[in-house]
Amino acid sequence: MKLRHLLLVDDDPTINFFNRYLIGKMNIFDQIHVAENGQLALDKIEELQKIGETLDMILLDINMPIMNGFEFLDHYEKLSDKIKSSVVVCMLTTSLAKEDLEMSKEYDLLSDYIDKPLYEAKMRELINKYFGK
Repeated sequence: MKLRHLLLVDDDPTINFFNRYLIGKMNIFDQIHVAENGQLALDKIEELQKIGETLDMILLDINMPIMNGFEFLDHYEKLSDKIKSSVVVCMLTTSLAKEDLEMSKEYDLLSDYIDKPLYEAKMRELINKYFGK
């Protein structure tokens, strides 16, 4: 069984291209969506909700324009439990700042904090850990 929807939230087009290619090649998700900031990610979640779909996983960068990863999480927390109950949210970042790691611990809905770059073994580990696949 494949998972349905993954949302990559990152403002770097090269990172998005690479991650989309890597994850697509693994054939885990039916659809891989990309949002360049937190606001566009919220828009995508709303768009999916309107057609009765929810995400399985979000890979979220911290540092983005318009709405960063933490601002996204502040808004995401306010969404209905129906939308977010089965979603695995992982921070995927290059930030080595201790304050970012500490701040991430304040969000109960954040499942993991992972360093970039993403590679196949790391993605498989996440899928096994959270979806048992």
